[in-house]
Amino acid sequence: MLKSLIGNRKFYANVIAITLPIMLQQAITSIVGLLDNIMVGSLNQEAIAGVAVANQILFVIYVGLIGGLAGPGIYIAQFNGANDKVGLRQTFKIKIQFATIITIIAMLIYLSFGRGMITQFLTADGIVGTEAVKQGMTYLYMMIIALIPFSITQVFASTFREIGKTKIPMIAGTVAVLVNLFLNYGLILGNFGLPRLEVLGAGIATIIARLLEMAFLLFSAYYYKYQFATEKVARLTRKSGLFKSILKRGTPLLVNELMWASGMSLLLLAYSSRGNEVPAAFSISNATANLFFIIFGALATGISILVGNELGANRLREARQNAYKLLLFAVFVCIFFGLILGGLSFLMPQIYNVPLPTRVLAASFMRVVAVCLPIFAFNAGCFFILRAGGATKTTLIFDAFYVWAIALPLAFGLSYLTSLHIVWVYAIVQGAEILKSMFGFYLIKRGVWIKNLTSDHIQTMQPA
Repeated sequence: MLKSLIGNRKFYANVIAITLPIMLQQAITSIVGLLDNIMVGSLNQEAIAGVAVANQILFVIYVGLIGGLAGPGIYIAQFNGANDKVGLRQTFKIKIQFATIITIIAMLIYLSFGRGMITQFLTADGIVGTEAVKQGMTYLYMMIIALIPFSITQVFASTFREIGKTKIPMIAGTVAVLVNLFLNYGLILGNFGLPRLEVLGAGIATIIARLLEMAFLLFSAYYYKYQFATEKVARLTRKSGLFKSILKRGTPLLVNELMWASGMSLLLLAYSSRGNEVPAAFSISNATANLFFIIFGALATGISILVGNELGANRLREARQNAYKLLLFAVFVCIFFGLILGGLSFLMPQIYNVPLPTRVLAASFMRVVAVCLPIFAFNAGCFFILRAGGATKTTLIFDAFYVWAIALPLAFGLSYLTSLHIVWVYAIVQGAEILKSMFGFYLIKRGVWIKNLTSDHIQTMQPA
């Protein structure tokens, strides 16, 4: 049994070839994010708290957009495995339509209700941190503008990954984050002869970096004439059968991501009831922890590609074997990286210009994440396996239902009704994810996800 869970050298070489570019891109992004966080943190605690809360609110749409594009992405991966170019192009057109609708709705919501959201998060003991709210709103307005290039980037970058071309978004992302780092150092702190704009400078730098990333991806797609980026896409007549299938499987993913992301934001709201130093501590902790989330994040993307392509090619037995091997690999890799994160927790918070209690909290949060990292990796792997096979209603129960039915009641109950220290509250809520792991293993073993979704649509497609 154990032998069947371990792949050969060729298998892991393929895994690394797909996931390494994703890891490198996300690593650079996370490192730059960490440095940006340190720069903002060097200003004052109000700045870091305001930006942290704005990012948490924006996180909902970031995840929601990715979730909205995941439905078409399932079909793109499987059409690619089936070598159906027309199906792939048709799905890409639907993906563009989804992204446009989601982005417009998000911009309207943030423009209308952004201030109220930020104020709610930055309220402790009935006192609103006025300066922190001001800093958060400055950053939020900049990020609303940045949503447009972010949306276009996600459409193209995700499609490149789904067809196995992971190096192109890696290069685009790397260029963008390095430009972002350079501009942040200049515009936040007033270096290189640039004006010192502090939080406003961080927003301007992000907009410029995202525009560059978008331009690079568009140029790569159309100059090299990838199969999804041709003039044929605009002329394709929408096939109602395919559109309905994508909508049927994609809607639960969108709902799941929105519910999950909003649930994560509400978790921070629950924790923040213990004081304004809590959002700042989480910002410090997450900036470092994100360096390690990229490991299982990239592996999860690899799962989508390796499992989805096998399902699309109707190699169902191979898809099941790949799923088990990748799950085990992700867990063992994250045990190793969890140990490293635990060690860094003693060092990284000391860099920030925040009070000692905030640094102590941040270090404790990082240690909780370090212990739970293998559990997070297993759960992410289960989610992406289920998603690759189109079991999107099941993922809604597995992911969002867990957050709203278990994690949120637990967090609010412990935060408001007990005197437990916030670190113990956080540890209990995160540790409860082991329940999710047990349910995920049951679903994977049952094989509810082993489906070829392209077989019903290949015959109805126009010829390539």
